[in-house]
Amino acid sequence: MLAAGVLAGFSALSLLAYGYLSWGGAEPGSQPHLVFILADDQGFRDVGYHGSEIRTPALDRLAAEGVKLENYYVQPMCTPSRSQLITGKYQIHTGLQHSIIRPTQPNCLPLDNMTLPQKLKEVGYSTHMVGKWHLGFYRKECMPTQRGFDSFFGSLLGSGDYYTHYKCDSPGICGYDLYENDNAAWDHDNGIYSTQMYTQKVQQILQSHNPKKPIFLYIAYQAVHSPLQAPGKYFENYRSINNINRRRYAAMLACLDEAVHNVTLALKRYGYYDNSIIIYSSDNGGQPMAGGSNWPLRGSKGTYWEGGIRAVGFVHSPLLKNKGSVCKELVHITDWFPTLITLAEGRIDEDIQLDGYDIWETISEATFQITMEMTLNFSNSIVEAHIME
Repeated sequence: MLAAGVLAGFSALSLLAYGYLSWGGAEPGSQPHLVFILADDQGFRDVGYHGSEIRTPALDRLAAEGVKLENYYVQPMCTPSRSQLITGKYQIHTGLQHSIIRPTQPNCLPLDNMTLPQKLKEVGYSTHMVGKWHLGFYRKECMPTQRGFDSFFGSLLGSGDYYTHYKCDSPGICGYDLYENDNAAWDHDNGIYSTQMYTQKVQQILQSHNPKKPIFLYIAYQAVHSPLQAPGKYFENYRSINNINRRRYAAMLACLDEAVHNVTLALKRYGYYDNSIIIYSSDNGGQPMAGGSNWPLRGSKGTYWEGGIRAVGFVHSPLLKNKGSVCKELVHITDWFPTLITLAEGRIDEDIQLDGYDIWETISEATFQITMEMTLNFSNSIVEAHIME
């Protein structure tokens, strides 16, 4: 059966009244800055606090000082997870349940779906995306800037060279995949590694924005998706790893960890941090053939076993009163849409049918119990997989 645990929506002010939020030095009732960091293909094992041999001091520290989500689920591939984050709907309700959107496929996130940045703009947020889109681009209306983002800098496809930013599907068929807003960013064809380039762009956005006005930053890093490439200095601590793919993957993750650290420093330097909420998530499980590890979970990216859909995730914020806790309640990537809208003091329209729930109380009060079931996919009217707490 499809059980339903429904969380009532709480405004940011009511959360403050109930003690779930502490606004620190920010003015009471001020809208928090929202920063969503999405890693690509990071395995469940591949973070220091899950016992990995790969060092992730920045992620470990942010998670330790925040709330770790240890029963957190996503979809097994890029496009479905990203569509669910941006709409709050299962991919079976947007037609994106089958696979990723291919480079030549005339498809995109359906235009009649309200998106997270569109809803945030309604309540005064500046919205910016840096990184990997992978929700279609065959029409101008499908582009990130047409779906609610004030600015976009990144790639439209699912993967590509980290330095040249070219995507090649076969010999002789390649395309440049780095965009700024709606146009190819040829002036950035400078060989900078994408993880570092995206971080620099985030720093520029934070420097130029007024921290007294709320901002939503969606940072969708290309790492640690193949191809396995990383700057040489990040290999220094992993020469003992015999598997070359695992070694390269470790170097990529080390660079990603440093990037998250630098984003956090920028939030502090430019006056955002004290009134910010940082959410970190992987889009799906790791791919062992490309260096990832989901141990002790079964399966990998592309499967509905736990290794494909149970993800690394945590929330870090000075506004949390229960810092250093672990949330073991069931959390799904669709839940971020209503949760962030509520925190932004927005309103969920009654005619928008969402599959996610406002889970801020679940995150903020670790003892709160919720039981629900979530659907992962349907095929020929038969449920392919589901998770039940």
